[in-house]
Amino acid sequence: MRLKSIFGLLVLLFCLLGVWVAVTQNWYSKNQKNQLISYQTPISDNDFDDYIHTVTGVKVYPSISTIAKWQGLKLHLQGTTSLVIQTKTSFWNLIRLLVRFQREQQMITINSHWDLDAVDAKMTEKFSWEKGSLKRFLSDENNFKHWNEMTFSKGEIQPLNWQALFIPNSYLFKRKTTIEIFMEKMSLSAHDFWTKERMLAAKKIDLTPVEVVKLASIVTKESNYSPEFGKIASTYKNRLKKGMLLQADPTVVFARGRAGRVLNRDTKIESSYNTYLYKGLPIGALCIPNLKAIDSCLFGSQYPYIYFCAKSDLTPQHDFAITLDEHNKNAQRFHRALNALKRN
Repeated sequence: MRLKSIFGLLVLLFCLLGVWVAVTQNWYSKNQKNQLISYQTPISDNDFDDYIHTVTGVKVYPSISTIAKWQGLKLHLQGTTSLVIQTKTSFWNLIRLLVRFQREQQMITINSHWDLDAVDAKMTEKFSWEKGSLKRFLSDENNFKHWNEMTFSKGEIQPLNWQALFIPNSYLFKRKTTIEIFMEKMSLSAHDFWTKERMLAAKKIDLTPVEVVKLASIVTKESNYSPEFGKIASTYKNRLKKGMLLQADPTVVFARGRAGRVLNRDTKIESSYNTYLYKGLPIGALCIPNLKAIDSCLFGSQYPYIYFCAKSDLTPQHDFAITLDEHNKNAQRFHRALNALKRN
């Protein structure tokens, strides 16, 4: 009798569960025609659940996102998912489509410090493009018309300032992505990066976003020690305000075409990039700038410094100075330390 009672109770619970599922859960999409699903990641679990439920009507327990992640969907990756589902698509087929779409893509990381050759080589390796094809694409001025219609560009993006279109980050791309689609995604990312706040900050320091990218590329090449980005950026901004030559060593290195210590003869290299010869910012950016360098140019604290040089302890840091006399003393200490190191 007791076993019958337990069995009856289990049957009742099973029936109640079935009623609950039938009433509260919906395992099939409710679209009456083909439906586009498109969302950006990373996306929170709640936002993903709300979006899928709104677009398809699907509602499952414990949640759409929980089951989807169990099946391998990654909602934290940078990317865009866009696919079309048919009418009355089951939840399991929907998840399978979303996971397969994501797996057909690859993670591409864009790093700061990259120049045009590095970008071309890295992307050629990832997408199996013909070597040099991205470099040729970015060297063709005709390809920049569309990008110069974007809010932040102000018509200034051209082959020497292609770096303004690349925001260091990780992105999802289909493995068969074309150069045109790749650059469209890069440009949209740059457009999103240049928020109203950043645009206003650039205007406040009397620079355009593309000019900020040029300045930030110098800061990026000047030091690998990011805590000093603000001081370095402020020093160069002070020189610009005073109408001084920037005299930025990274611009000479770029003009020379090889790394190494900048000598006095190098500062006389004839190049539009050489800020020892020409006032203002160079004709183009030196590399894809570090995001911290960009924001240091835009939002960094103001310092009174006009000069800086490497510290005499030979660490990656710098000594900053307001007067030329103070700067010369810092420079002498550094050179003495450098000469002592060579003797040892």
